[in-house]
Amino acid sequence: MLPVLFGLTKWKVNKMSKTGQSGFTLLEVLVALVVLSVGLLGMAALTVGIIDGNLYSKNVTTATVIAEARLEDIRRAGYVAATPGTVGPDSVSMGGASFARLTSITDNTPLVGNRTVAVTVSWGGGTHSVTLNTILARNVM
Repeated sequence: MLPVLFGLTKWKVNKMSKTGQSGFTLLEVLVALVVLSVGLLGMAALTVGIIDGNLYSKNVTTATVIAEARLEDIRRAGYVAATPGTVGPDSVSMGGASFARLTSITDNTPLVGNRTVAVTVSWGGGTHSVTLNTILARNVM
């Protein structure tokens, strides 16, 4: 008779197979390996996607900084120094990548006496780009 422990008189006993051995079968181990492999491959694909997304975000940020710097230079020089036309593309290297910067200044847009400045920075052979615009007004005193 089994001893009474905490009011329980029945014990669950692991039964052995007919051969007298206990453990996992080969089929159970293979199924577990397949499930584990599918999960790990999914995680690897997700990691690659995250790394690509981070690189794209870094390039967008860098291109925006390059465009903002050019716009600030043009604003600082003023309306008179901003002659209409297109400059570039200039090659700019920053953050370990190469970018092409194109500056376009259009006279009398959107109104007479204004100049629209557009700076486009592209990378990846021109497949990706960032464009920033500003309007300069003639000082009327």
